Amino acid sequence: MKVNFCGYNYRHDDTFYVERPTGARDYMLLIIRSPGRILLNERSYYVERNAVILYNKGTPQYFGAHNAEYINDWVSFDLDEDDIAWCAHIGIQFDTVLEYFDVYQLSHLVKQLSMEQWADNPNTETSENYLLRLLLLKLADLISKPSRNSSKISTKLQTLRRRIYDHPELDWSTESICQSLSISPSYLYYAYKQILGTTVKADVIASRLEYSKHLLTYSNYSISEISHMVGYENDVHYMYMFKKATGLTPTQYRKSSANQK
Repeated sequence: MKVNFCGYNYRHDDTFYVERPTGARDYMLLIIRSPGRILLNERSYYVERNAVILYNKGTPQYFGAHNAEYINDWVSFDLDEDDIAWCAHIGIQFDTVLEYFDVYQLSHLVKQLSMEQWADNPNTETSENYLLRLLLLKLADLISKPSRNSSKISTKLQTLRRRIYDHPELDWSTESICQSLSISPSYLYYAYKQILGTTVKADVIASRLEYSKHLLTYSNYSISEISHMVGYENDVHYMYMFKKATGLTPTQYRKSSANQK
């Protein structure tokens, strides 16, 4: 099992379309996170968002935007015979359009893979292989539990979660969320916990901390600029939340990250 290339949060305009009549020389996991269209096995699919396809080697690839900005994540990789047998054992499906899943965990793992490739650490290849195996396990989990994602509120909450992680800087107050979904605060808490296994507040904090860690590591923005970019109204609150979660101040974390590069 070996990762070749990957991409996270790739964005294109509404004319984007890929045509590969002979497919690719490796396997590719594609996560479409926006409206899209797919041609697979002579059948056309128009997906709202959150579609997943695991392309086999040589399978023709036709996919792209559908009347809106196109966003996807992808990983191309190689498998040996033992890996293929393992995929079959855990229930992985190749060349199948899987729609309306909560793809946050999959996207998050692709993001980690992307960061590993950029980091170029001594153990990068080993880390990538572990992350790829975990990615396929999470995909198998989703395939085995389609009923969990079938209800309207489930679809709405999955979309909400994706937006939280895509836009941590927005106002994610309980009041604003409940108004947008037309549900009560108590039902929001219960449904989010039951369906996604955590709370909205925890996801908001996690998304902001994740993005701030990325900015502290890979940008030269000041602490004050970063605090506003990740959705905090003042620096003090941001620094308090960051240290509470990591045990380090943002400045200490930035220095630590720089020493590890």
